[in-house]
Amino acid sequence: MRFVWKILELKGNEKAIIQAKYLVSLIEDDLTIQTEGYWDFDPEKATIPTSQVTEQMVANWIDEGTTQDGVSSIKSRLLEQLESVKKQQEIALPWKPPTFRLS
Repeated sequence: MRFVWKILELKGNEKAIIQAKYLVSLIEDDLTIQTEGYWDFDPEKATIPTSQVTEQMVANWIDEGTTQDGVSSIKSRLLEQLESVKKQQEIALPWKPPTFRLS
């Protein structure tokens, strides 16, 4: 299982990033769960010029900003959705007649 972060968009100026649009994917085997959203930064706390910021840095800042008491709200929600998808079972369409396969 792994989380993959993509930063899709940044807003700000040369001194500070004030907002980022992100996409986070949780990948486990053949299942992928995704969420995207916006994160606002406090420009007063910017210590790194925008020209020196990397995608990984922005992703880490968002991950840290959404983590309280060791739990990331973004990651925990994706994990909940993954568990829900795993529990779902495909069922036959009730309006279609059953079919049999001979092997």
